[in-house]
Amino acid sequence: MSDHRPIDITNVFGVGGHGWDSAELRAVTPEQQAARDVAEAIRRLARELETTSATIEALGELSAEIDRLTGLLEEGDRLATTAGDSSNVVYQGHRLRERSPFIGRANPVALPLIVEFVDGGIDAVANFGTLYEGPPGCLHGGYIAGIFDEVLGAAQTLSGQAGMTGRLTIHYRSPTPLNTDLHLKARLDSVNGRKILCKGTLHAGDRLCAEAEGLFIAVDPKKLMGLTEN
Repeated sequence: MSDHRPIDITNVFGVGGHGWDSAELRAVTPEQQAARDVAEAIRRLARELETTSATIEALGELSAEIDRLTGLLEEGDRLATTAGDSSNVVYQGHRLRERSPFIGRANPVALPLIVEFVDGGIDAVANFGTLYEGPPGCLHGGYIAGIFDEVLGAAQTLSGQAGMTGRLTIHYRSPTPLNTDLHLKARLDSVNGRKILCKGTLHAGDRLCAEAEGLFIAVDPKKLMGLTEN
């Protein structure tokens, strides 16, 4: 990975609106920091495991040790994934910042995606190693679609509405290299009633690797919760 470090964004994906710069949104509890540290340790383990030349015996010991450590977590209380009021800006901000599969600081499977809100839209940086390889030496196209969905989803919050992906169109222009800083830009293009259109680009240096358009449909967060309840 590159030397970039994740940015603690204050904007809340899918909520939009107010209070983005509040200290409450930026706050990190000791419990959250501890979870972040564990998640980063797991990421390091995954990177080492991918290229290891360790013996079968050593890997067996590692597997047993991981099982032992997993047992320590299973003894604790399990956090409810639906805890809190989903329409609460602070709760949503912390949930996405910590658990998102793309930017989640405490999610060990989160991609190395750094998102920053700037004037007029979103800038993001990613640097993918061979864990994410598709064609030899190149990033898998599914991850390209995923990071576009994330950054376009962030850009649509600039409409002031909460939206969900209705359509995502990717135009792959050239192979996207691994172990290279990739720069994404996403901008809010138009708002037509509940329809929010955003556009984005992905570059490796000066080379355009992909372009994307995302159509998001504004939703009421409370109605969304009703649809997802069993």
